Amino acid sequence: MSVPSEPALERPIRLVGTRERRLEATDLAALEQTTREIAIVCATGDRFVERWRGVPIPSLLEVAEAPPETTHLLVDARDGLRACVPVEAALEGLLAVAKGGRPLAEDGEYATRFVAPGIDGVRAVKGVARIETTALAPGVDPEDREQRGRSG
Repeated sequence: MSVPSEPALERPIRLVGTRERRLEATDLAALEQTTREIAIVCATGDRFVERWRGVPIPSLLEVAEAPPETTHLLVDARDGLRACVPVEAALEGLLAVAKGGRPLAEDGEYATRFVAPGIDGVRAVKGVARIETTALAPGVDPEDREQRGRSG
């Protein structure tokens, strides 16, 4: 099955860097997409590898004009979960709209997912609502910036 050219978004996704931008489904569809195999390791220790398709995180950071001092990304889900991910790890990731060749929205649970190699499953945020750049000072624990959502 082919991936539709325009992902089904419930609401726009907010990108926050030096500038703030709301991405509608048409904006997301206009950005270059790529496919990557990325493993996710769940809290249970289960590991699975999938082929994800979506917009590379560097492209989104370009749209938001990420400041050079960015150390982490705050990735918020629609259910209230917030992950704080080191930017080095995030740069290899995607704002995925499809898994295994099927649009994520087909399952009805969520239309987008943040995925990146080397991050644990709880930080592979489902139903992305916002991606914000931040610069954490040395010694600040990134987990202090996180929060659990209804499902987290």
